[in-house]
Amino acid sequence: MKMLRNLLTILGCLILTVGCWDQHLMKDATLIQATSYDLTREGKLLLGTSIPIIGQASSESGQAVTRSEVLFTIANTPREGNIKIDQKVPGTLDPSKNILLVFGEPFARKGIYPSLDAIYRQSRNSLSAKLAVVEGNAIEILRLQPEDEPNISQHLLSLLQSAEENSNIPEENIQTLASEMLDPGEDIVLPYLKVNKNEKTAEIAGLALLNEEKFSGSHLSIQESILFLLLEEKKGKYAQFTKRVSKNQKPDMNNFITINVKNMKRKLKVSVNRNGDVVVNLNLRLKVFVTEYPKGDVDKEIDKLNKKLSRSFSKDATQVISKLQKANCDALGIGRHLIAFYPNTWKEKDKKEYLRNVKFKTTVDVEIVQVGIAE
Repeated sequence: MKMLRNLLTILGCLILTVGCWDQHLMKDATLIQATSYDLTREGKLLLGTSIPIIGQASSESGQAVTRSEVLFTIANTPREGNIKIDQKVPGTLDPSKNILLVFGEPFARKGIYPSLDAIYRQSRNSLSAKLAVVEGNAIEILRLQPEDEPNISQHLLSLLQSAEENSNIPEENIQTLASEMLDPGEDIVLPYLKVNKNEKTAEIAGLALLNEEKFSGSHLSIQESILFLLLEEKKGKYAQFTKRVSKNQKPDMNNFITINVKNMKRKLKVSVNRNGDVVVNLNLRLKVFVTEYPKGDVDKEIDKLNKKLSRSFSKDATQVISKLQKANCDALGIGRHLIAFYPNTWKEKDKKEYLRNVKFKTTVDVEIVQVGIAE
């Protein structure tokens, strides 16, 4: 009787077990590791995908060498493009391991959000993929073949991760950028990549400034990008600057100092004056240590250096804010402050042009707190 009861229990469990009805076998999949979006002369979508090709194991390391193959097609929409590329490969095209989306500059000027619609709608897509804007056509960056890394997708991912660590670009992905792209009071910035045609490599050229979800055509340089991330309180592991602090020293390298930001504190206050003007007081305090000063004698000149660095950084910060305003890129989220604390003012403002009329008062105070072991 007990045996019969156990047998019935097992049979009942088997009936309720649904099995692996939704399984996706890796042996039947062709993985996408990077995707590029460009425009043809006719205004169609030129969609490129980088897929990994696993070769024979290396005699030295014993590990299989993975290289990249780039497939492309012309389509009306990204989803149609994926269907066309799927017809060119064995198995099923699988986007679950996609690590990078790159947008050609002409494409990004038209807007990047429509191209992301299919990604947000399908559960198999990777939301951890990083995004970047490429000078010229994005597919050209996928066609690069670096000597140190035959898999271009992994090469670009390592490049972006290194830039995040050095505060060149913010640590963002498709998921974290979704709400910012749809927020009327905030804009986004994306890594701006260039192809070095002489060395046949990719390089970080700064941050692309987007107005809503369209590339404005303007970008910040690397040094401006680092300062912007400090103003936005998004410092990575390191934040290093090389600044000119004198003019007449010989050799010329004695005119420069290199510092690394150790600690920082930012104060951002948004207010509206009696005339209805939006005023932003932005103060940044940096505590830094000297990593290079060829002239030497930091201790003797520390007060003078603090003043020179503070003036230089304040001037640079004003220039960064000016670039953001000209590009109409509210990456600091000033509109978000207005929506939250001054809703009546926000209702009166032109939602597309409000940033250009904001009055910024920006200062940066620098204090050298460590001079290194050489002093």
